[in-house]
Amino acid sequence: MAILEVNNLSAGYENGYVIEDISFLLDKGEFISILGRNGSGKSTLIKALQGLLKNISGKVRAEGKDMFSLGPRQIAKKIAYVPQMFSLSFEFSVKEIILMGRYIHQRRLEGTSFEDAKIIEEIMELTEISFLKEKKMAHLSGGERQRVFIARALAQDTPILFLDEPSSHLDISYQVEIYQILQRLQEEKGKTILCTEHNINLAIPYSQRLIFLKGGKIYAQGPPEKLITEKNIREVFQTDVDIRENLHSGLPEISLISKKEKKP
Repeated sequence: MAILEVNNLSAGYENGYVIEDISFLLDKGEFISILGRNGSGKSTLIKALQGLLKNISGKVRAEGKDMFSLGPRQIAKKIAYVPQMFSLSFEFSVKEIILMGRYIHQRRLEGTSFEDAKIIEEIMELTEISFLKEKKMAHLSGGERQRVFIARALAQDTPILFLDEPSSHLDISYQVEIYQILQRLQEEKGKTILCTEHNINLAIPYSQRLIFLKGGKIYAQGPPEKLITEKNIREVFQTDVDIRENLHSGLPEISLISKKEKKP
């Protein structure tokens, strides 16, 4: 059953559309990764799905509701969003950042309730950051910060989670750690996840489906086993690769071909 329906979505900025005629369904409890070169429209698509851009046309429905007719607070009850970069003007603690995700469930001037506190503690345990709760954000590593921002999104208690390149600027151990947390959220909490990603091999084992963007349009979409081909990678990413079967997962895995090794 589709929890998110996207039909003929086009969106951009002052100088025109960046993405055009985008259509796909996101099923409840599914994990989809959007892949493409820099400038292909991945971040624009994530923003457009939430109505964050003014230059937009088409239809997006979440749980049957027209997203473009909802206010920001209503949207925030359906979709939690983890962007690539956060700019913090003040020095907040980890716990304070996560509490910000509860604002949509609180009445005006209402303080933190017992239920809010309980939810925050559970989320910190799930994302394994309880030991960091009193630390200031400036004192955290990149991977720790990313877990905090995912925890803040979880505090919104939404059925859908959007993430824009969650592995960006992280070393390989943190990249895997973040995706393992996302997998737990999908499997244990029933979260529906839509994620943009630049690392193809990282996205493959965690995604039920991939969407390839090229020039602001969907080039192809489907399960990794069918979508990861030398032709598709060459067409979308303008690079030649070898594709092999991962010995542990049995899923396709790519390796780059250097210019010296390039096929004739």
